[in-house]
Amino acid sequence: MVRIEAVYGCGEGLTPDVAAKLATVAERYRAHLELECGGKRVLLDSLIGILSLECRRGTRLAIHADGEDEQAAAEAVRGVIEG
Repeated sequence: MVRIEAVYGCGEGLTPDVAAKLATVAERYRAHLELECGGKRVLLDSLIGILSLECRRGTRLAIHADGEDEQAAAEAVRGVIEG
């Protein structure tokens, strides 16, 4: 299990395009991926779940990854989140 901190930096707020990009990146890995923000934790295969986090620029998030490629998966997700 890997947990990586990130700060949202993709524009002013989380858009459907960014949520779709996060889900697409997550699909490339075998690791189970989740995002956590403000005590709420969602799966990265759920666009509605991702959008429900309502992230804004500067929001702190945690990426949770578990599986054989967890480190690479978490780093790829962080790359999208930080813009």
